[in-house]
Amino acid sequence: MSKTRKVGFTETVLRDANQSLIATRLPYSKFEPILETIDKAGYYSAEVWGGATFDVCLRYLQEDPWDRLRKIRKKMPNTKLQMLLRGQNILGYKHYPDDVVRKFVEYSIKNGIDIIRIFDALNDARNLEVAIDETVKQGGHASGTICFTTSPVHTLEKNVQMVKDLKSMGVKSICIKDMAGIMGPKESYDLVSAIKDAVPELPLVIHTHCTTGLAFMTCLKGVEAGADVLDTAISPMSGGTAQPATETLAYALRSLGYQVDLDDKVLIQMADFFKGVRADFIKDGTLDPISMATDTQCLNYQIPGGMLSNLISQLKMMNAIDKLDQALAETPKVRADLGYPPLVTPTSQMVGSQAVQNVLAGERYKVVGKEIKAYCRGEYGRTPAPIDPAIQKKILGNTPVVEGRFADSLEPEFEKTKKELGATAKSDEDVLSYIAFPQVAMAFFKDREAGFPKKEDPKKAGAAPAAPKASDLPPMPAWQGHVYYANVPATAANGMTSRPIQPFAASYQPPHLVMGAMDTCPGSYTITIDGKEYLLERPIRADVACIYGSVADKYGNVKIHGTARNFNTVMAAAADTVICQADEVVEMIDPDEVLIQGVLVDYIVGGKN
Repeated sequence: MSKTRKVGFTETVLRDANQSLIATRLPYSKFEPILETIDKAGYYSAEVWGGATFDVCLRYLQEDPWDRLRKIRKKMPNTKLQMLLRGQNILGYKHYPDDVVRKFVEYSIKNGIDIIRIFDALNDARNLEVAIDETVKQGGHASGTICFTTSPVHTLEKNVQMVKDLKSMGVKSICIKDMAGIMGPKESYDLVSAIKDAVPELPLVIHTHCTTGLAFMTCLKGVEAGADVLDTAISPMSGGTAQPATETLAYALRSLGYQVDLDDKVLIQMADFFKGVRADFIKDGTLDPISMATDTQCLNYQIPGGMLSNLISQLKMMNAIDKLDQALAETPKVRADLGYPPLVTPTSQMVGSQAVQNVLAGERYKVVGKEIKAYCRGEYGRTPAPIDPAIQKKILGNTPVVEGRFADSLEPEFEKTKKELGATAKSDEDVLSYIAFPQVAMAFFKDREAGFPKKEDPKKAGAAPAAPKASDLPPMPAWQGHVYYANVPATAANGMTSRPIQPFAASYQPPHLVMGAMDTCPGSYTITIDGKEYLLERPIRADVACIYGSVADKYGNVKIHGTARNFNTVMAAAADTVICQADEVVEMIDPDEVLIQGVLVDYIVGGKN
């Protein structure tokens, strides 16, 4: 392979780099001054949209993600803008009907996207076909993606066959997506070589993360084998869980004789700018220095760094950190049971959650969430290897499995939703926002209508009442720690069906609690969790997401650990405690969080305001 050939760069600072380091909390106003400079750098493309940016714009940043894209496009007319799309999942965490996928692709391109990188969590090419087809029809560049992972069934031959399938669908490039940073230099060289031999005419992109420290070596060996483009991040926002530094790889490749068309003077200006951005996020605590460190544990466990850190976080909050070794040992077993899915959103959350549930319940697959049931039914697609038949039977019972592609069974949704929203949706883009994230989008629409009022600061909590004596309370489940439970029947509300709490987690009910419907406890509450105060209003339909000691509501930006929406069916209330039961988990809050479902959670309230 000639060293004089050109290697392109995709800059990730506006999407995956900041998503990895600061949970995508980068508002447009923070980077707007540097956009025209980035446009002069000479990048192959700039990744600016998709992934978690859409959700976070609506949920936390008070930004219309479509307007954000249009503004970036106006400031960067000379650079190809790129986004990440989860195939049939678009930007959410479930499969959407084909008409929604097509509309989303159409409006993404109309609003400024040039390249759509399309992946599926199971590498099921059927889930990519519609998005690729519409991208091609709209004149966009469809980049077909392989999620890199290791298992007995993920062979070079299988990856090459998928690339050939993607080529037949009309993709203009291939991306190897190493979301965990576990692809080493040998795997990189071998996989790139095999793909370039199979489809030499298609440009090949390498996307990896520095989490394990392998990224620079992986990129260099990939280029040596024929890779054409590398995903990198400007140095102040590189490393750790993000991508390798743009400037470093540009320097290294030039010294090896490759052509790199980046303007070093522009890169210096970008680096100077983002040093200030980084400093601000370190100062306010958004950027944890640990996120910028190397974590080689991921190589030992072969799981993404975010998944590992969140397993630890979940177990700590459940006073079960002593179960970490068991959970880590259980994770690869669950993955094998489920047919070796790549550990990427949403399968990483599901596998991690199930491993924890298996350990805490003391029996494998005694507690199973609806996502795992849907996965085993085939709603997420064809698994890389068959699911263990005994496990599948235990989880599904007599529930029939999906025959063919799940999206074929879904009714068209766009026009129906547009009609239902009426004047609430100001554009087709609003309709798409609502379909992807219903509660979040509706809250955003209301805030937008009101001119984005400043959020009210939480009021000071009053002194909490004295805790009941231990002798007055029933025994507490040792595995769970200080969490109150109440066993209540499942009910239906607003078209959502709640799940009854599992008996092992519902055995403890303090006698001083008063059970009742949510609507019987209106008013404002200041809730104190881990020393922080949050203001909540009752009733809270669709406004609150909470689980295991974290809370996120429309009044605050709070990192959520695990996820559940629609805590709105049954409430228990007392002067000092509010308890709610989770309905169906209908969306994941943060793609980097591990989902643990089906548990009642209590919050100690400092009195009504």
